[in-house]
Amino acid sequence: MNKLGIFIKDTFLKITKSVSFISMLLSPLVIIAVIVGIGYFAGSTLADTADVDVAIISEDSTIMQIIEESDESINVVDSITTEEAAREELADEAIDGYLVANWEGDSLEATVTHGSDLDNHLPLMEQALSSRQTMLRAQELGINPEQIQSLNEPVNVENHIVSIDDGEIVEEDGIANAIEVGSAYFINIVIMMFIMFYAATVIEEVASEKGTRMMEVILSSTTATTHFFGKIIGVFLVMVVHILFYVILGVGAFMYFKDHEFVTSLVGDLDVGSIIADFLEFSSVFLIVGVVMFMFIAAFLGSLITKTEDINRAATPLSLIVVLGFYIGLFAMAQPENIVVVVSSFIPLLTPFVMPFRIATNTVSNFHVWLSIGGSVLFTVILAYVSLIFYRANVLIYSDTNFVNTLKQSWALVRSENKASL
Repeated sequence: MNKLGIFIKDTFLKITKSVSFISMLLSPLVIIAVIVGIGYFAGSTLADTADVDVAIISEDSTIMQIIEESDESINVVDSITTEEAAREELADEAIDGYLVANWEGDSLEATVTHGSDLDNHLPLMEQALSSRQTMLRAQELGINPEQIQSLNEPVNVENHIVSIDDGEIVEEDGIANAIEVGSAYFINIVIMMFIMFYAATVIEEVASEKGTRMMEVILSSTTATTHFFGKIIGVFLVMVVHILFYVILGVGAFMYFKDHEFVTSLVGDLDVGSIIADFLEFSSVFLIVGVVMFMFIAAFLGSLITKTEDINRAATPLSLIVVLGFYIGLFAMAQPENIVVVVSSFIPLLTPFVMPFRIATNTVSNFHVWLSIGGSVLFTVILAYVSLIFYRANVLIYSDTNFVNTLKQSWALVRSENKASL
């Protein structure tokens, strides 16, 4: 195996066997499992405690009927007819609570006594009592039930989401738009996590070998260029495996749940898979290009480090750019045509965070999407070349000065080497 292949294999195996990578790989699954588990047990608990026994004390016999009809989980104990008897039964825990409701003029006054077992049932009980009060007042005013129903009938408002394409109004599907927006949030978070993890991994890989003086031994038998690309390609292959792992799980989950009753009732005949695939067609490109772009910067920053203790400090500039891009991306959801958002979507270091939201909100044409991709790819190539130049100059240079002075020395060294080569 050639030397480049050895560096790629060594880097790939080292990272994939590390605890940090396994944690990064499984943490989203653990979070999802915990959320689903909490929801399941919470639902089971509510289901187990849903049925309650309640005594209704009132001279109005209709109240008992409307309470039963309003909430099927309430079992009205009609054998209890006095408040004293209800209190005794509640003290003996034979019932979960009781309701006392009497008319004061044309107002219905009600008191509910319970040991917090009726908290989830109170809103429906209040609504039922309010309905009874409304009906009685309507009868006194000579309004029949049909007229009351017509007065309380809600307004039917249809929500039409549209986009403007070359001066034409194009109808959008609300659910489809929600799926695209949700996917944009997801891809923005994934891009941030991937960049932070893999950029830090590249910095650590380079800095650890330089800080322990292993770099001198390595470069005695190979070139800095081979070592540079061996590390980058090795980390890149780890990222590919990482993405494929989630893709396989995502496709499997989609195939399993796509015909589930809840999903079909929510999306109807909408082709969710096609919508997500169309959105990820561009967003996945921004993910890959964005991570590779920051990996080259990370390799350059790692070459400036003399001691492994400086790894976190070296990663600070990357973290600031990532956080800035992440929050501009979130702002892009609310103001996709804001001048800051539009300009940021064409700045290569910010494009991966901002452009997916502009795609999701249909505020950018395919031409501009491809233009931003082309610009990002070109910038990545230039960045790779510049990073390699600095990497070769810095990788065997050790300095006890601060990070800024080390960067200045690196620039001076590159300039002197360029003059010497002329």
